[in-house]
Amino acid sequence: MTRPEYYLSQAFLDFFRQRVADRKTMALVSVLSTEGSTYSKAGTQMLVDEDRLAQGMLSGGCLEGDLADRVTRVLDRGEPVTVTYDLSDEDELFGLNVGCEGTIHALLSPLLPDSAYEPVAGWIAQLEQRRFVDIRMADTRVRLYRPRSLLLLGAGKDAEPLISLARVIGWHVTVFDHRPAYLENPAVQVAESVRCGEPDQLADAVDLGRMDAAVIMSHNLAADTEYLKALAGSDVGFVGLIGPPRRRDRLLSELGEEAGLLAERLSAPVGTMIGGRGPAAIALEIVAELQAYFSAERS
Repeated sequence: MTRPEYYLSQAFLDFFRQRVADRKTMALVSVLSTEGSTYSKAGTQMLVDEDRLAQGMLSGGCLEGDLADRVTRVLDRGEPVTVTYDLSDEDELFGLNVGCEGTIHALLSPLLPDSAYEPVAGWIAQLEQRRFVDIRMADTRVRLYRPRSLLLLGAGKDAEPLISLARVIGWHVTVFDHRPAYLENPAVQVAESVRCGEPDQLADAVDLGRMDAAVIMSHNLAADTEYLKALAGSDVGFVGLIGPPRRRDRLLSELGEEAGLLAERLSAPVGTMIGGRGPAAIALEIVAELQAYFSAERS
């Protein structure tokens, strides 16, 4: 049987760390197994805090109210419980016509200040050093991955919607640019990491080994050449380049033999063509390609 896999979102980490800082209690909701058609699958992780605020979803919204009630009881008792939601039994499911016709088995585990928020605190500490950690929830083994990491090379206006969309889908976003004024933009500052440096300093300023994807969008030929050189010598699996094919060919010719190191990784022009104009539409096309690329990688 294939081990379930789950990628934590950056929002999950942010939610957890804020509650830890505030010393609030939480519960971890882990999907152990499912049968039939269900919104979430085995390995899915969700957090609910003492105020009934949640990060993540177990269903399309139909179960979350009952789940919050159960979490309250789990936190009061300080002990984990398992719960089964049979979505095919509409009479039992609060009279809602859900129509999913599946079953979800989940484990609700308290996360408390007195126990140092284990086991989640330990998982996150390990994920700071590793791409994934193998965990066990009841009898279910799950491979838990840290959030995908996206590096944006260029912080112009067209980077704004790309930062926003990448964060919405749960990615960790790093922005690098040699122009300090661009990086001071509040819409850029929402990225998890914002770095300033000359293009030829990229490999020293950013840990490229932690990056899953990079998108070059500085719109400066000299800068983009340096970025491509640095990425050619890295293990970044997906390299996107904004701009028309003629610009791409000019940049690759500047790289010479190093261009061959990018042959299997470079998407240029980057983005799945779905129509529309302007920065937001282009950002949507880029995120669509990234999502499709990494989903195919896992299948």
